[in-house]
Amino acid sequence: MALTYNQVIKRIQDLALAHKQVRHFGRGLITDFLTDKTIPYAAIFLEDGGASINPGTHMASFSFRLRFVDLVHVSEDAKSNELDVLSDMFSVAMDIISQMGYPAYNDWKVSLSNNLQRLVEEDGDMYAGWVADMQVQIIYDQNVCEVPTTIPGYEPITPEDMKLVYDLKYVADGSEGSAIAPPEIVGKKILLITREYSQLYKVSNLPQSTEFTWDDIEIGLGLPTIPGERFLILYRNY
Repeated sequence: MALTYNQVIKRIQDLALAHKQVRHFGRGLITDFLTDKTIPYAAIFLEDGGASINPGTHMASFSFRLRFVDLVHVSEDAKSNELDVLSDMFSVAMDIISQMGYPAYNDWKVSLSNNLQRLVEEDGDMYAGWVADMQVQIIYDQNVCEVPTTIPGYEPITPEDMKLVYDLKYVADGSEGSAIAPPEIVGKKILLITREYSQLYKVSNLPQSTEFTWDDIEIGLGLPTIPGERFLILYRNY
């Protein structure tokens, strides 16, 4: 089953609050956080961005902004404390983003490259930390059969087609580099890939020689292709 929007938010919240350095998780506008003087820090604040739906690739995407912040003790050496807070919160950001990308979460995809911006604010309490903009993709598996409406003249494909497994033989010409993108598998669920006589194992990023990545468009490889190299790909519809 595909994740819902609420489930995506809940998972991020659960990961945040499970971190031993994080005392609070909030969702909403940054102005809401600034006006609440009862928040226990360190804290992670989530702001919603836009969203997109792409039926062609069977994916939906949510944009989020995460703030990893803690208070700076201005009564002491403010600059020294600010640096400590920035260092600590960067570590927290790395922990949370790494957990979000954990391969066991195979029902979403978190953007592999997440730019962080340094953040220092003064508004009553002085806090510092980092802001990360990221995207979370989920499977968009809604089909016309499940929509509560009637489309005249439409004969839907049987849901049994979702269970069929297809195979594709791909022969590299050596020009592909470290990625192949057969058009037949765009937007499909990859079940198995073999490279000559070796199986490849799926990872979320930075594949080694026996691994691959999949973003619903291209297969990322740990080693560049060579002319005549054969791949066998088993796939099905989501």
